[in-house]
Amino acid sequence: MLVFRFRDDLPPGAAESVLAELETFPSRYPAMRNWRSGVNVSTRDTSMTHGFVVEFPTEQDLLDYLHSDSHERFVRERWRPVIERQAIVSIPTAGDAQPIERGHR
Repeated sequence: MLVFRFRDDLPPGAAESVLAELETFPSRYPAMRNWRSGVNVSTRDTSMTHGFVVEFPTEQDLLDYLHSDSHERFVRERWRPVIERQAIVSIPTAGDAQPIERGHR
């Protein structure tokens, strides 16, 4: 799960462009399952404006995605320049004995 807030000073269309690219991820990374994304509709906490949730069949599938050249390039070139804040939570599935990689950004 990743929740995030875009920077306030973005040029028109920048956020929409990144959101549109995110929507292509499930077709680009076949191990992704149950992709859901959208605007934060909570009235209790509006510190983050958007979020997405995705599942991976195994921890190794998640790690392969996180360490792929295309993911690293997206984060470096497209994500970091437009994001003000983010929070990432990885929850292991039943049977996963170890926590999923800590500290990855």
